[in-house]
Amino acid sequence: MRREQPASAADDAGLLVVGPANDVREEVLRLAATAGILARAIEVVELTNAVWSGPSLVVVDADCADQVSVAALARRPGLVIATTSRPSADVWSAAVSIGVEHVLELPAGQAWLVDRLADAAGRTGPLGVLVAVVGGCGGAGASTLASALALSAAGSGHQPVLLGADPWDGGIDIALGAEDVPGPRWPDLADVSGRLSSAAILDGLPQAHGVRFLSSARNQPSTVPLPALSAVVTAARRTGGPVIVDLPRGAGESARWLGRLVDLGLVVCPATVSGALATRALVTELSWGVPTSGIVVRVGLGRDIDDEALAVAVGLPVLQRLREDARLARRRQRGQPPGPRSHSHLAKACTALWRLAAEQHARAA
Repeated sequence: MRREQPASAADDAGLLVVGPANDVREEVLRLAATAGILARAIEVVELTNAVWSGPSLVVVDADCADQVSVAALARRPGLVIATTSRPSADVWSAAVSIGVEHVLELPAGQAWLVDRLADAAGRTGPLGVLVAVVGGCGGAGASTLASALALSAAGSGHQPVLLGADPWDGGIDIALGAEDVPGPRWPDLADVSGRLSSAAILDGLPQAHGVRFLSSARNQPSTVPLPALSAVVTAARRTGGPVIVDLPRGAGESARWLGRLVDLGLVVCPATVSGALATRALVTELSWGVPTSGIVVRVGLGRDIDDEALAVAVGLPVLQRLREDARLARRRQRGQPPGPRSHSHLAKACTALWRLAAEQHARAA
């Protein structure tokens, strides 16, 4: 058996392996040695928040993932679950609970882990900022906001990736004004799991207005499987650019998983009593909370209520207010993207939200 680093090396280790002495631990430690990253392996009973939060990357053995999920450890990026068999529903449930970025099957996922270990060793740049957007009720305008955020990031010189994970929204490509742009859609990647290279994201996805995007298919609407979403989100973040995920309304497994990973989760809610009540029910099921989540209020859709009352009703703080804009409605009717003008209210809101996401990203790094 390969010998792990002693406990005294914990502060210097770039990799922490959590689990019993078995084939998973041996293989991960072997790959860590190949990547030249200092590693430490411990049992679950040795876990503390101090040990948990230090390394750049933590690999948890699937056999003890449920024990880790009940340990009430602090939220952190860079979590992976590893298994030598096909991940079961229980493994994915634990992955959602602790907020892993990837569930890895060995030995098939060796190449992915070597690349990720290289990231942890500092040979590539940091992961991109991750933002998730969901509508608190039907017609709230989540897809419009997600597209505007992507266009705002592209206009600032970044390489954003926009993932429309809602199979019933008609396609994020429509919100982006790019439904005629050829390229893969989610059904083409539904069976993807494990390693997906960042090059496949930058070179393989369709592009419009400086935004790489992946949309649902109107002729084949179906829920995006969590393994596929995990693989695509992880690869997209490894490009270093911002990643925006437009989620379907509902507290599915994917939304709960993303809620543990995001730098910023945005719930779009009309400033109405009915909108607040619907959003409250969704937020309760999602288990999204501060400081990584908040409300973007749409005003002018009915009888407005003030921000304080809305925040109390929903249980999240109000981060931004968006006024109804007749120009945006006309652009949607013409099949054009939101395209926030540099001094428009929407542009200023997007800039402020990106600033907040970057601050949260820096805190979690």
